[in-house]
Amino acid sequence: MENIYFKAGWIFALSLILAILLTPISIWIAKKANIIDYPGKTSHTIHKVEVPRAGGIALVFSLAAVSFLQKLLNFPPIIIIFLAALIIFAFGIWDDRYGMNAQVKLLGQMCAVTVLVLNGIRVQFFENPQFFISLNPVIALWVDIAITYFWIIAITNAFNLIDSMDGLALGLAQIITGFFMFSAIKAGQPTLLFLSSALFGVNLGIFFYNRFPAKTFLGDSGAQTLGFILSAIAIIYTPKAESQSSTWFIPIIVFGVPIFDTTLVTISRALKGIPFYKANLDHTYHRLVGLGWKKNHAVKIIHVSAILCGLLAALCVNIKPLGANLLFAFWMLIFLSLLIYLEKKFINPG
Repeated sequence: MENIYFKAGWIFALSLILAILLTPISIWIAKKANIIDYPGKTSHTIHKVEVPRAGGIALVFSLAAVSFLQKLLNFPPIIIIFLAALIIFAFGIWDDRYGMNAQVKLLGQMCAVTVLVLNGIRVQFFENPQFFISLNPVIALWVDIAITYFWIIAITNAFNLIDSMDGLALGLAQIITGFFMFSAIKAGQPTLLFLSSALFGVNLGIFFYNRFPAKTFLGDSGAQTLGFILSAIAIIYTPKAESQSSTWFIPIIVFGVPIFDTTLVTISRALKGIPFYKANLDHTYHRLVGLGWKKNHAVKIIHVSAILCGLLAALCVNIKPLGANLLFAFWMLIFLSLLIYLEKKFINPG
């Protein structure tokens, strides 16, 4: 086990170094390819200078490099997730450069999820005999597959939507990846530990260039690829708990902040007759700033909220099913209350 910890630590350190070194190269490539976010390009743009969308390039380059150097692609789940993520990246980089409608993006995301499902990476709620709902095996299979598509596509887009301020999405990714990194140790899942360690190091390296004032944005290629990988990591995570009835909702809590933000803007825009994918200054971050929070404080409170969600999720793994589900119900009550409060208080700054 000590060798596993040493390898995970080395993967993290190498990933961090590679990301720090490769991100400037990615920025140069983005500038040469004109993958740039220009000021005033859209109504929600608030930056005043041209910023390259190199986050996705840096993410893929760094993960590919550390996977090759540390032979991570010898682990089947990692190579499957990486290959599927390349589909998301390809569609995202095209969108960053030329633009793309929502239907084509969705097609790309469905193709990527299909790669996972065909290779055995899928949600297995209803197929698990420990789950508190029992279904016919064939029905259970198809329901789990449907949940897999919904989960991964939802989280992929949630990270793209919440990427509304320098360092915000990457900070959330760090917190969520950290949860899975330490949970993998407890669950005894070396593959998950190695993948999480690599992503943690890469995220931290890119964060140095994405924090305020950002030298690079994640872009669709970065935010969507990051969300996709994290949502897949959540699926391969198998908590050591008394029953799946105590842990089925763990990913929902861990991803609580991006789920909250996506739910908030989706409902808000639906009420106003605006498509949920249409960019606007109505995210959680913008609403906190509108309530009087300083910009950096708004980002910090969102990150702290994500940390609290991770701690609650870790607590639920270690308690009986009844208590765990009651905690989840309490969390949902807070979730809905904040949702209503922020929607009622919202004044569109644009």
